[in-house]
Amino acid sequence: MKEIMKTKVSIKVFIAIILLAFSSPVFAVEEYVSDIYKQIDLVFAKKSESGLSEILHNNQNDRFYYLIENYTEKKIRRLIVASEYDFALAATEIVIENNLDNERAVEMYSTIVDSYEVQKEYERLEEEKRQKELERIEKQKESKRASVDKQYVSTKTAGGGSVYVSGRDIKSSSSAWKAGLGVASVGFLTEQESGVNARNYGVGLNATYERLLDKISIGGDASLDFKFVDLGSGDSKIPLMLDYEILPKIGFPKFFRNLFVRAGFTRVKTGKKSDSVATEKVIGDFFSPVLGLQVEDFAIGAVELTANYNYYLGHLFYNDITSAMEASANLAIPFKNIDQVKLTLNIGVKDKIFLKENGLENRANIILAIGAENGNK
Repeated sequence: MKEIMKTKVSIKVFIAIILLAFSSPVFAVEEYVSDIYKQIDLVFAKKSESGLSEILHNNQNDRFYYLIENYTEKKIRRLIVASEYDFALAATEIVIENNLDNERAVEMYSTIVDSYEVQKEYERLEEEKRQKELERIEKQKESKRASVDKQYVSTKTAGGGSVYVSGRDIKSSSSAWKAGLGVASVGFLTEQESGVNARNYGVGLNATYERLLDKISIGGDASLDFKFVDLGSGDSKIPLMLDYEILPKIGFPKFFRNLFVRAGFTRVKTGKKSDSVATEKVIGDFFSPVLGLQVEDFAIGAVELTANYNYYLGHLFYNDITSAMEASANLAIPFKNIDQVKLTLNIGVKDKIFLKENGLENRANIILAIGAENGNK
């Protein structure tokens, strides 16, 4: 029994000696590889291509090279996860150069290239978005700057910059124009002595131009009204009515921004049937110098009101006319902007009054027109 026990103890001692003999080299190998791992960590931290190439090349024939290679691939994969593709590609190339049979490295290289292309495309699109946003912001700044330039008077500094010194009480553009097409002009003519009540339909045209000088604004208005459709009945039928006017004007915008004084001429011509006794009292042809006042583009919200009063001096040259005048008003309602042009819907009324020795002649108009004007006035 004692012999058996001695034999078992001897076997255990022998096995322990064997394990102890082999354990020393294993621990030595682990320590050696661990040192190389630390060197690789340092190389990846510095992103040194030459350092990684030197480590792999110096240990290329080592029997534990596969461990060094695997650890390097592990570090590369971490770079891929962090989207650090530049050094990941370079490190993979170094791995392949030192071991052309490493299929994993070749596959990894292909994956990195694909991911890198996706990343670059993403970065390109993001840069485009950033540039477009910068352009949008710059355009917005330019738009606001233009708006400020319209509202304020500026002066140049010594350095070439602009300083805004006061609000702008005058129009921002040096010139302004308006034009209108009266698509419907309905006239109502009444002559008190003869009892004529005529109704006529036609079209009209009008135009305005103004230019701002140093302290004054000059310009002119022109209009034409042509009625060619007779809507009357009986002796009140008048087949044709025509009137036009040309009125230069002057304003002092620093004192009265919307007020103009006008002076020019007008003509009223009426076509009458030769066999109509009733219309004999209706004025056939009236030509007159004009003096007038105009309140132009008086803002009522987005709507602009223009009102006119004209006195016809020509009545002094007609025996049967003791006084003549005209009053008119127009509402311009904007509905669309096209570049620098503003389109408006115009609703106007006009009334010409002729005081005669034996009564009154009244010519009233209702006008519907489409207008256009420069939008930056």
